[in-house]
Amino acid sequence: MVIRHRPPRPARSTDGVELELTIEKIIPGGDGLARHAGQVVFVPHTAPGDHVLARVTARHTGFLRAQCLAILTPGPQTVDPRCERFGQCGGCQLRRLPAPLQDQIKTGFVQEGLVRIAHFDPHAILQPLLPAEQTDGYRRRALFRTLWDGQKATIGFLAEGSATLVDLTTCPVLEPRLDALLAPLRETITAFAHPERVHAVEAVAGDHGVGVIFHLLQSPSGHDKDAMRRFAQETGAQQLWVGDGRPGRLSPLITDQALTYAADGFEFAFHPGDFIQVHAGQNRRMIEACMAMAGTGETAWDLYCGIGNFTLPLARRFRRVTGVESHAGALARARKNLAANRVANVADLRLDLSDPAQLPRLGPGKDADLVLLDPPRSGAADACRHLAAAGPRRLLYVSCDPATFARDAGILIQGGYRLERVCPIDLFPQTRHVEIMAMLERV
Repeated sequence: MVIRHRPPRPARSTDGVELELTIEKIIPGGDGLARHAGQVVFVPHTAPGDHVLARVTARHTGFLRAQCLAILTPGPQTVDPRCERFGQCGGCQLRRLPAPLQDQIKTGFVQEGLVRIAHFDPHAILQPLLPAEQTDGYRRRALFRTLWDGQKATIGFLAEGSATLVDLTTCPVLEPRLDALLAPLRETITAFAHPERVHAVEAVAGDHGVGVIFHLLQSPSGHDKDAMRRFAQETGAQQLWVGDGRPGRLSPLITDQALTYAADGFEFAFHPGDFIQVHAGQNRRMIEACMAMAGTGETAWDLYCGIGNFTLPLARRFRRVTGVESHAGALARARKNLAANRVANVADLRLDLSDPAQLPRLGPGKDADLVLLDPPRSGAADACRHLAAAGPRRLLYVSCDPATFARDAGILIQGGYRLERVCPIDLFPQTRHVEIMAMLERV
């Protein structure tokens, strides 16, 4: 049976060449890899064993990029993606693969990074991936793009590799409370006096409470504020904030109650704009696994600490802990979470770890028992160089990108550390993303 894909339009200009291809494997990034006339071809939204009809969208030295037009014969291990927008929306890449195969592929992403980038032998150090028990309905944080065409509001996620916005009425990975916001958001934006001013809506669900941020190009009118208040009343959103186009500027419209989630016996309060892990259950498993690796000791540092997701659990296991964070709001909420949970053995330091000029202020030296770092996707190359010179006993690196982790691990190995073990965890099922927890020890 031929399965037709309905892409909104090619992500790039196309030369019109159509190819029949057989997908060999999934590569880091989530694309399928095929070969044609000696060239590698990358095709999104495909699965191993698929025989597909694809249109070339870009030519590069040594490889092509193509868009899947139709699956002529599905691969032997494929499943129904159970999403009407799969193949168009860029939110998920692996929905046609069963969960065990997704886990196997993501483990392969980590292996490839260790071998190709850092030249490690993964067999001695790579532990089994921690799979997600819940693979749909888990995503508790989302940024919806919006577009007003003069008549109606489009709300959704961008197409794969494109600025095209894919309209969503429902999304299977969204936590049900967020999925239920899509229709009311569309109605609310349509009711605005200036719907063209809305360019994105951020939504997050805690264990308790739902928060929403309307990101506007200008300050809202009184009419539009009233529309947002009605939206909160109808949906039960406990917090509603408005951005007026100025970077970092958010104004509260409704703050009926705190947004919170629980992990490791602590309750964490957060702002709707704060970074929290998208999968609540996997975040709890990640903390548990990290604390098992961390053990106990005298002193620990938590770099990129945010609102304290790892800081509070470390404080239960180490006598003195220091949290380091650049964002003033997140650091303030970390302090409130420490106070609310009656944790008194933590100091904090506001410092931009991406700025080499500020790194001399970073304190952990050879007497530090543990440094935990959980950097953004870009990694922490400069911080790793600083840590390698400072020489704390153990480093626990939590990474959301196998490639930047492998690069940074190489810096630490050259600086005198040994990679003891790497444990992948699936924090974002149905997608190409995989998290890594890695322990390094001073040689």
